[in-house]
Amino acid sequence: MHYYSVNGQHQSSIAISDRAIAYGDGIFTTAKVYNGQIQFLSSHINRLIEGCQYLKINFTQSQILVDEIVNVAQHYPLAVLKIIITAGSGGRGYSRQGVGDAQVIVSIHDFPAHYEHWSEQGISLVNCNIQLGLNPLLKGLKHLNRLEQVLIRDELDNSPADDLLVCDLNGYVVETSSANVFWMRGDKVYTPVLQDAGVVGLYRKSILSFDSSIQLVKEKRLELNDITSMFICNSVMGVIPVSQLNNKPLDIAPVLNYRESLLNHYQEKVS
Repeated sequence: MHYYSVNGQHQSSIAISDRAIAYGDGIFTTAKVYNGQIQFLSSHINRLIEGCQYLKINFTQSQILVDEIVNVAQHYPLAVLKIIITAGSGGRGYSRQGVGDAQVIVSIHDFPAHYEHWSEQGISLVNCNIQLGLNPLLKGLKHLNRLEQVLIRDELDNSPADDLLVCDLNGYVVETSSANVFWMRGDKVYTPVLQDAGVVGLYRKSILSFDSSIQLVKEKRLELNDITSMFICNSVMGVIPVSQLNNKPLDIAPVLNYRESLLNHYQEKVS
């Protein structure tokens, strides 16, 4: 970890009474820093604001946060920025009565070195044995209650695959251990609808805004006989092609072409 702060002050600890520790009461986002710039900055800030509003966390310091992270990010050519907002400190029990102000935690980390290799060569993906619970109340949120993902990551750590394809309790495809998932059948692109579980990633949102023809579907464990290509994505790794699904090869060329079109679209918007 290269940088860390709590409420803008350089420190690496929070109170043991913080509700993030007791209940996972908070929200977070993770962004890519490239050439000193935070990619999708406004989307990350909006995610935090909207998440806090939904969870009824009193977060009012968004501009102060933006000023801090923009100033810090300019010192890093390539890094990962993580922002956590907790509901603050309080007494024992679930009630937020008497809880103090929201706590804002900022940290800067190394960018994963293997993402470059993944981006060029693709990854292997296999079905995960763990299934996500159905939780429409919290669907889509990047909240701090991530024990399912911790267990999924433990399974991945003991697997030869690069990532795991995760379904919900009904067997419908949702995501991977830490990314959204898309697949292709011919010239059509599909992604899970995310009605009952999963994180609505910012990169997923950007792809859907780029390509309105993408089919949002509820689909059970994917059959290989009609899938031509596949990719995963999040706001740190970008678009990563899947070269193998359950030990069978997939064609990454269509994904590379699709990614090129997507990147050209972003460059045009910036210019």
